[in-house]
Amino acid sequence: PQGQAFSGGVKAGYVVKSINGQDVLSAEFGKIMDLFDDEVGDPRFSKSTALALEKQGGRLAEPAPTPLTVVYTEIPGYQGKFATLTQDGQDGYR
Repeated sequence: PQGQAFSGGVKAGYVVKSINGQDVLSAEFGKIMDLFDDEVGDPRFSKSTALALEKQGGRLAEPAPTPLTVVYTEIPGYQGKFATLTQDGQDGYR
């Protein structure tokens, strides 16, 4: 909730449509995380990056070149169950 996407205005219910022009709307979550090169927010890496990568047979995609251009969209009729984020009175959100 304190990440760059949240700070950039991404709202609950948004999905990643494309990264640097590459359509990822139907891509696996792991591939999207690999394109973002985001091991911190990726549950596959909760124990050890090397073990997780070995288990899945390597990355699903190479990291996209920076700077990233990310396009978000909403899926009409999609009813996700998302937490409502509120400022915590300090420097972040909960």
